[in-house]
Amino acid sequence: MIFIKNAKRYFKKFVEIKLNCLKKREGEHDVLERVVEQVLSKVDIVDVVSMYVPLKKVGVNFRALCPFHQERTPSFYVSPAKQIFHCFGCGVGGNAIHFVMRIENLTFTEALKVLAEKAKIDVDFSQSLSAKDRVLAKQKEELISLHHDCFEYFQRQLYLRENIDAARYVLKRGIRKETAKQFGLGFCPENNNLYEMLSKKYSKEIIDKSGIFIERNGKNYCRFEGRLIFPIFDTMNRVIGFGGRIIDDSQAPKYMNSPDTLIFSKSKVLYGLNIAKGSKEKDFVVVEGYMDVISLHQEGIDNVVGVLGTALTQDHSFLLRRYKNEVVLCLDSDQAGKNATFRSGDILYQNGLMVKVMELENAKDPDEYIKKFGKDAFLLKKQNAMFVIDFKIKQISSNYDLSKSDQKFRFVREYFEKVLMPISNEVERQEYIKKLSQLTQIDEDAILKEFTKNENIKLKRIESIQHFKQVQQKSNLTEEERIKKNDIDLLSIYVEWANKSESIRNAVTEDDFCTEDIKILFSSIKNLINEGMELTYSMLLTFVNDEKVLSELTSFSSKGFETEEAAKRAIEELKTNNNRMLWLRREMLEAQKRGDYEKVLKLQMLIRKIKDGKEGI
Repeated sequence: MIFIKNAKRYFKKFVEIKLNCLKKREGEHDVLERVVEQVLSKVDIVDVVSMYVPLKKVGVNFRALCPFHQERTPSFYVSPAKQIFHCFGCGVGGNAIHFVMRIENLTFTEALKVLAEKAKIDVDFSQSLSAKDRVLAKQKEELISLHHDCFEYFQRQLYLRENIDAARYVLKRGIRKETAKQFGLGFCPENNNLYEMLSKKYSKEIIDKSGIFIERNGKNYCRFEGRLIFPIFDTMNRVIGFGGRIIDDSQAPKYMNSPDTLIFSKSKVLYGLNIAKGSKEKDFVVVEGYMDVISLHQEGIDNVVGVLGTALTQDHSFLLRRYKNEVVLCLDSDQAGKNATFRSGDILYQNGLMVKVMELENAKDPDEYIKKFGKDAFLLKKQNAMFVIDFKIKQISSNYDLSKSDQKFRFVREYFEKVLMPISNEVERQEYIKKLSQLTQIDEDAILKEFTKNENIKLKRIESIQHFKQVQQKSNLTEEERIKKNDIDLLSIYVEWANKSESIRNAVTEDDFCTEDIKILFSSIKNLINEGMELTYSMLLTFVNDEKVLSELTSFSSKGFETEEAAKRAIEELKTNNNRMLWLRREMLEAQKRGDYEKVLKLQMLIRKIKDGKEGI
């Protein structure tokens, strides 16, 4: 019991601290308070989300494919009126700060800083960090410093006499000295003293967190020993990771990357973007490997980025969209490269980018092609690049003999799935239905009818699955979870209407809430509103740490109520005697278990009063 009382007291104190950040206190200039208010009042969530996701206006809201999970039917909504987002597919929700936190994998303060810069709010955040954020920020700072020290060490090693084999390998690959310098290439010799050197400046914890070293037989070795080093830069030109390639014919893996760390995730980084983002070209050329990027840049093609030997991801597409709206895929020419082009093309296209595909004959990759045929031939290929959907049609149709009926029908089914289904634009879709008609000599109307039937079946199946999941989730809710959900819904209506309606402000009290944490949150919010503060919905969400509560708040609020009367009816519905009765009965059972018969008697009397209609909720 002492533990529970302490936990409640600490939670209440936590809520008070978080919410007090919003209050204007005479003579105080709290950095976080001022920035949160300014950011949420100056930044439009529609503009923020649009930087990463193409939004489509639907009524008063905006809709999109969710950037946080794979889906074909848009279930991600943005409300400009309430300045919130919510996905009905995966349940994530929040305000502009939450969105940036999630999509950029940032802390609260880091996301706030990004938005403050967007809103042109000049502020020093060093004093506003929480203790946890300060530790994290310090670790990131040290890791970046450590990576820079390693980068300088590797660079020095490349042209030392004792490492002549590495310099010869660079020359053999056709990399000029100025290009090696531009990309910061280096070399990691075997049996080096790098770990010992770093130990004089950094703690073992930071060195271990860097992922650069592996422990073997009680000794720490650099994982890149004997390899040519490709430093990986972020968009601010900071070294955040490394790639390494063997320079001999050993059986070791050709390439190796840094593991994911606090400052590096290969699914969120594009090699060469720190240089390519400054290109005056209207598009990016996306390739697979380090050497592809370096060789093309060396020939003056400065808009090339690489995917670090991994599959292109949603995060990569968001990164590209920050700078340009067009992408040319130039992946390896083998079957694996073609498959990767299909997958990458879909991701980029569905995230609103114009995507074209280059095909390179007589070369296995862009590095080999540019060395064989030169810059002009490469640029001509780029000029003749195919729209990604046309590329898909070409690849799919090459697998079928369309003069044979059975193969023609299989082709149509694959065309439906891989070409027509990903297209959301009706005009564009109609154009590709026409193209299918020309290829198969099947009437357009017949194709449209069959496709619509197939699409409706798939959509109904998806909707049915989603509905089943929702019903299952509801039925799986415990009694306590159902009560808490009602409390969250009630809080949601209160926050939305309290500043607009005095009767609603007075209609909801602390006693209407059954769950302790929501009751405390309501009490703190009500105090602020009673003191005259205009607490917006978006601002409230900033101070909710529980993701389930956040999801429920944004889900319920996104539905909204157009009139005060509708809101009042919903409040009364939520304040039903049944929910109160359920909670009172539970409390009574708990009191019985504890042997607290005085409380049992009080609860029995209260239940009787409610049954008789003498006690309100």
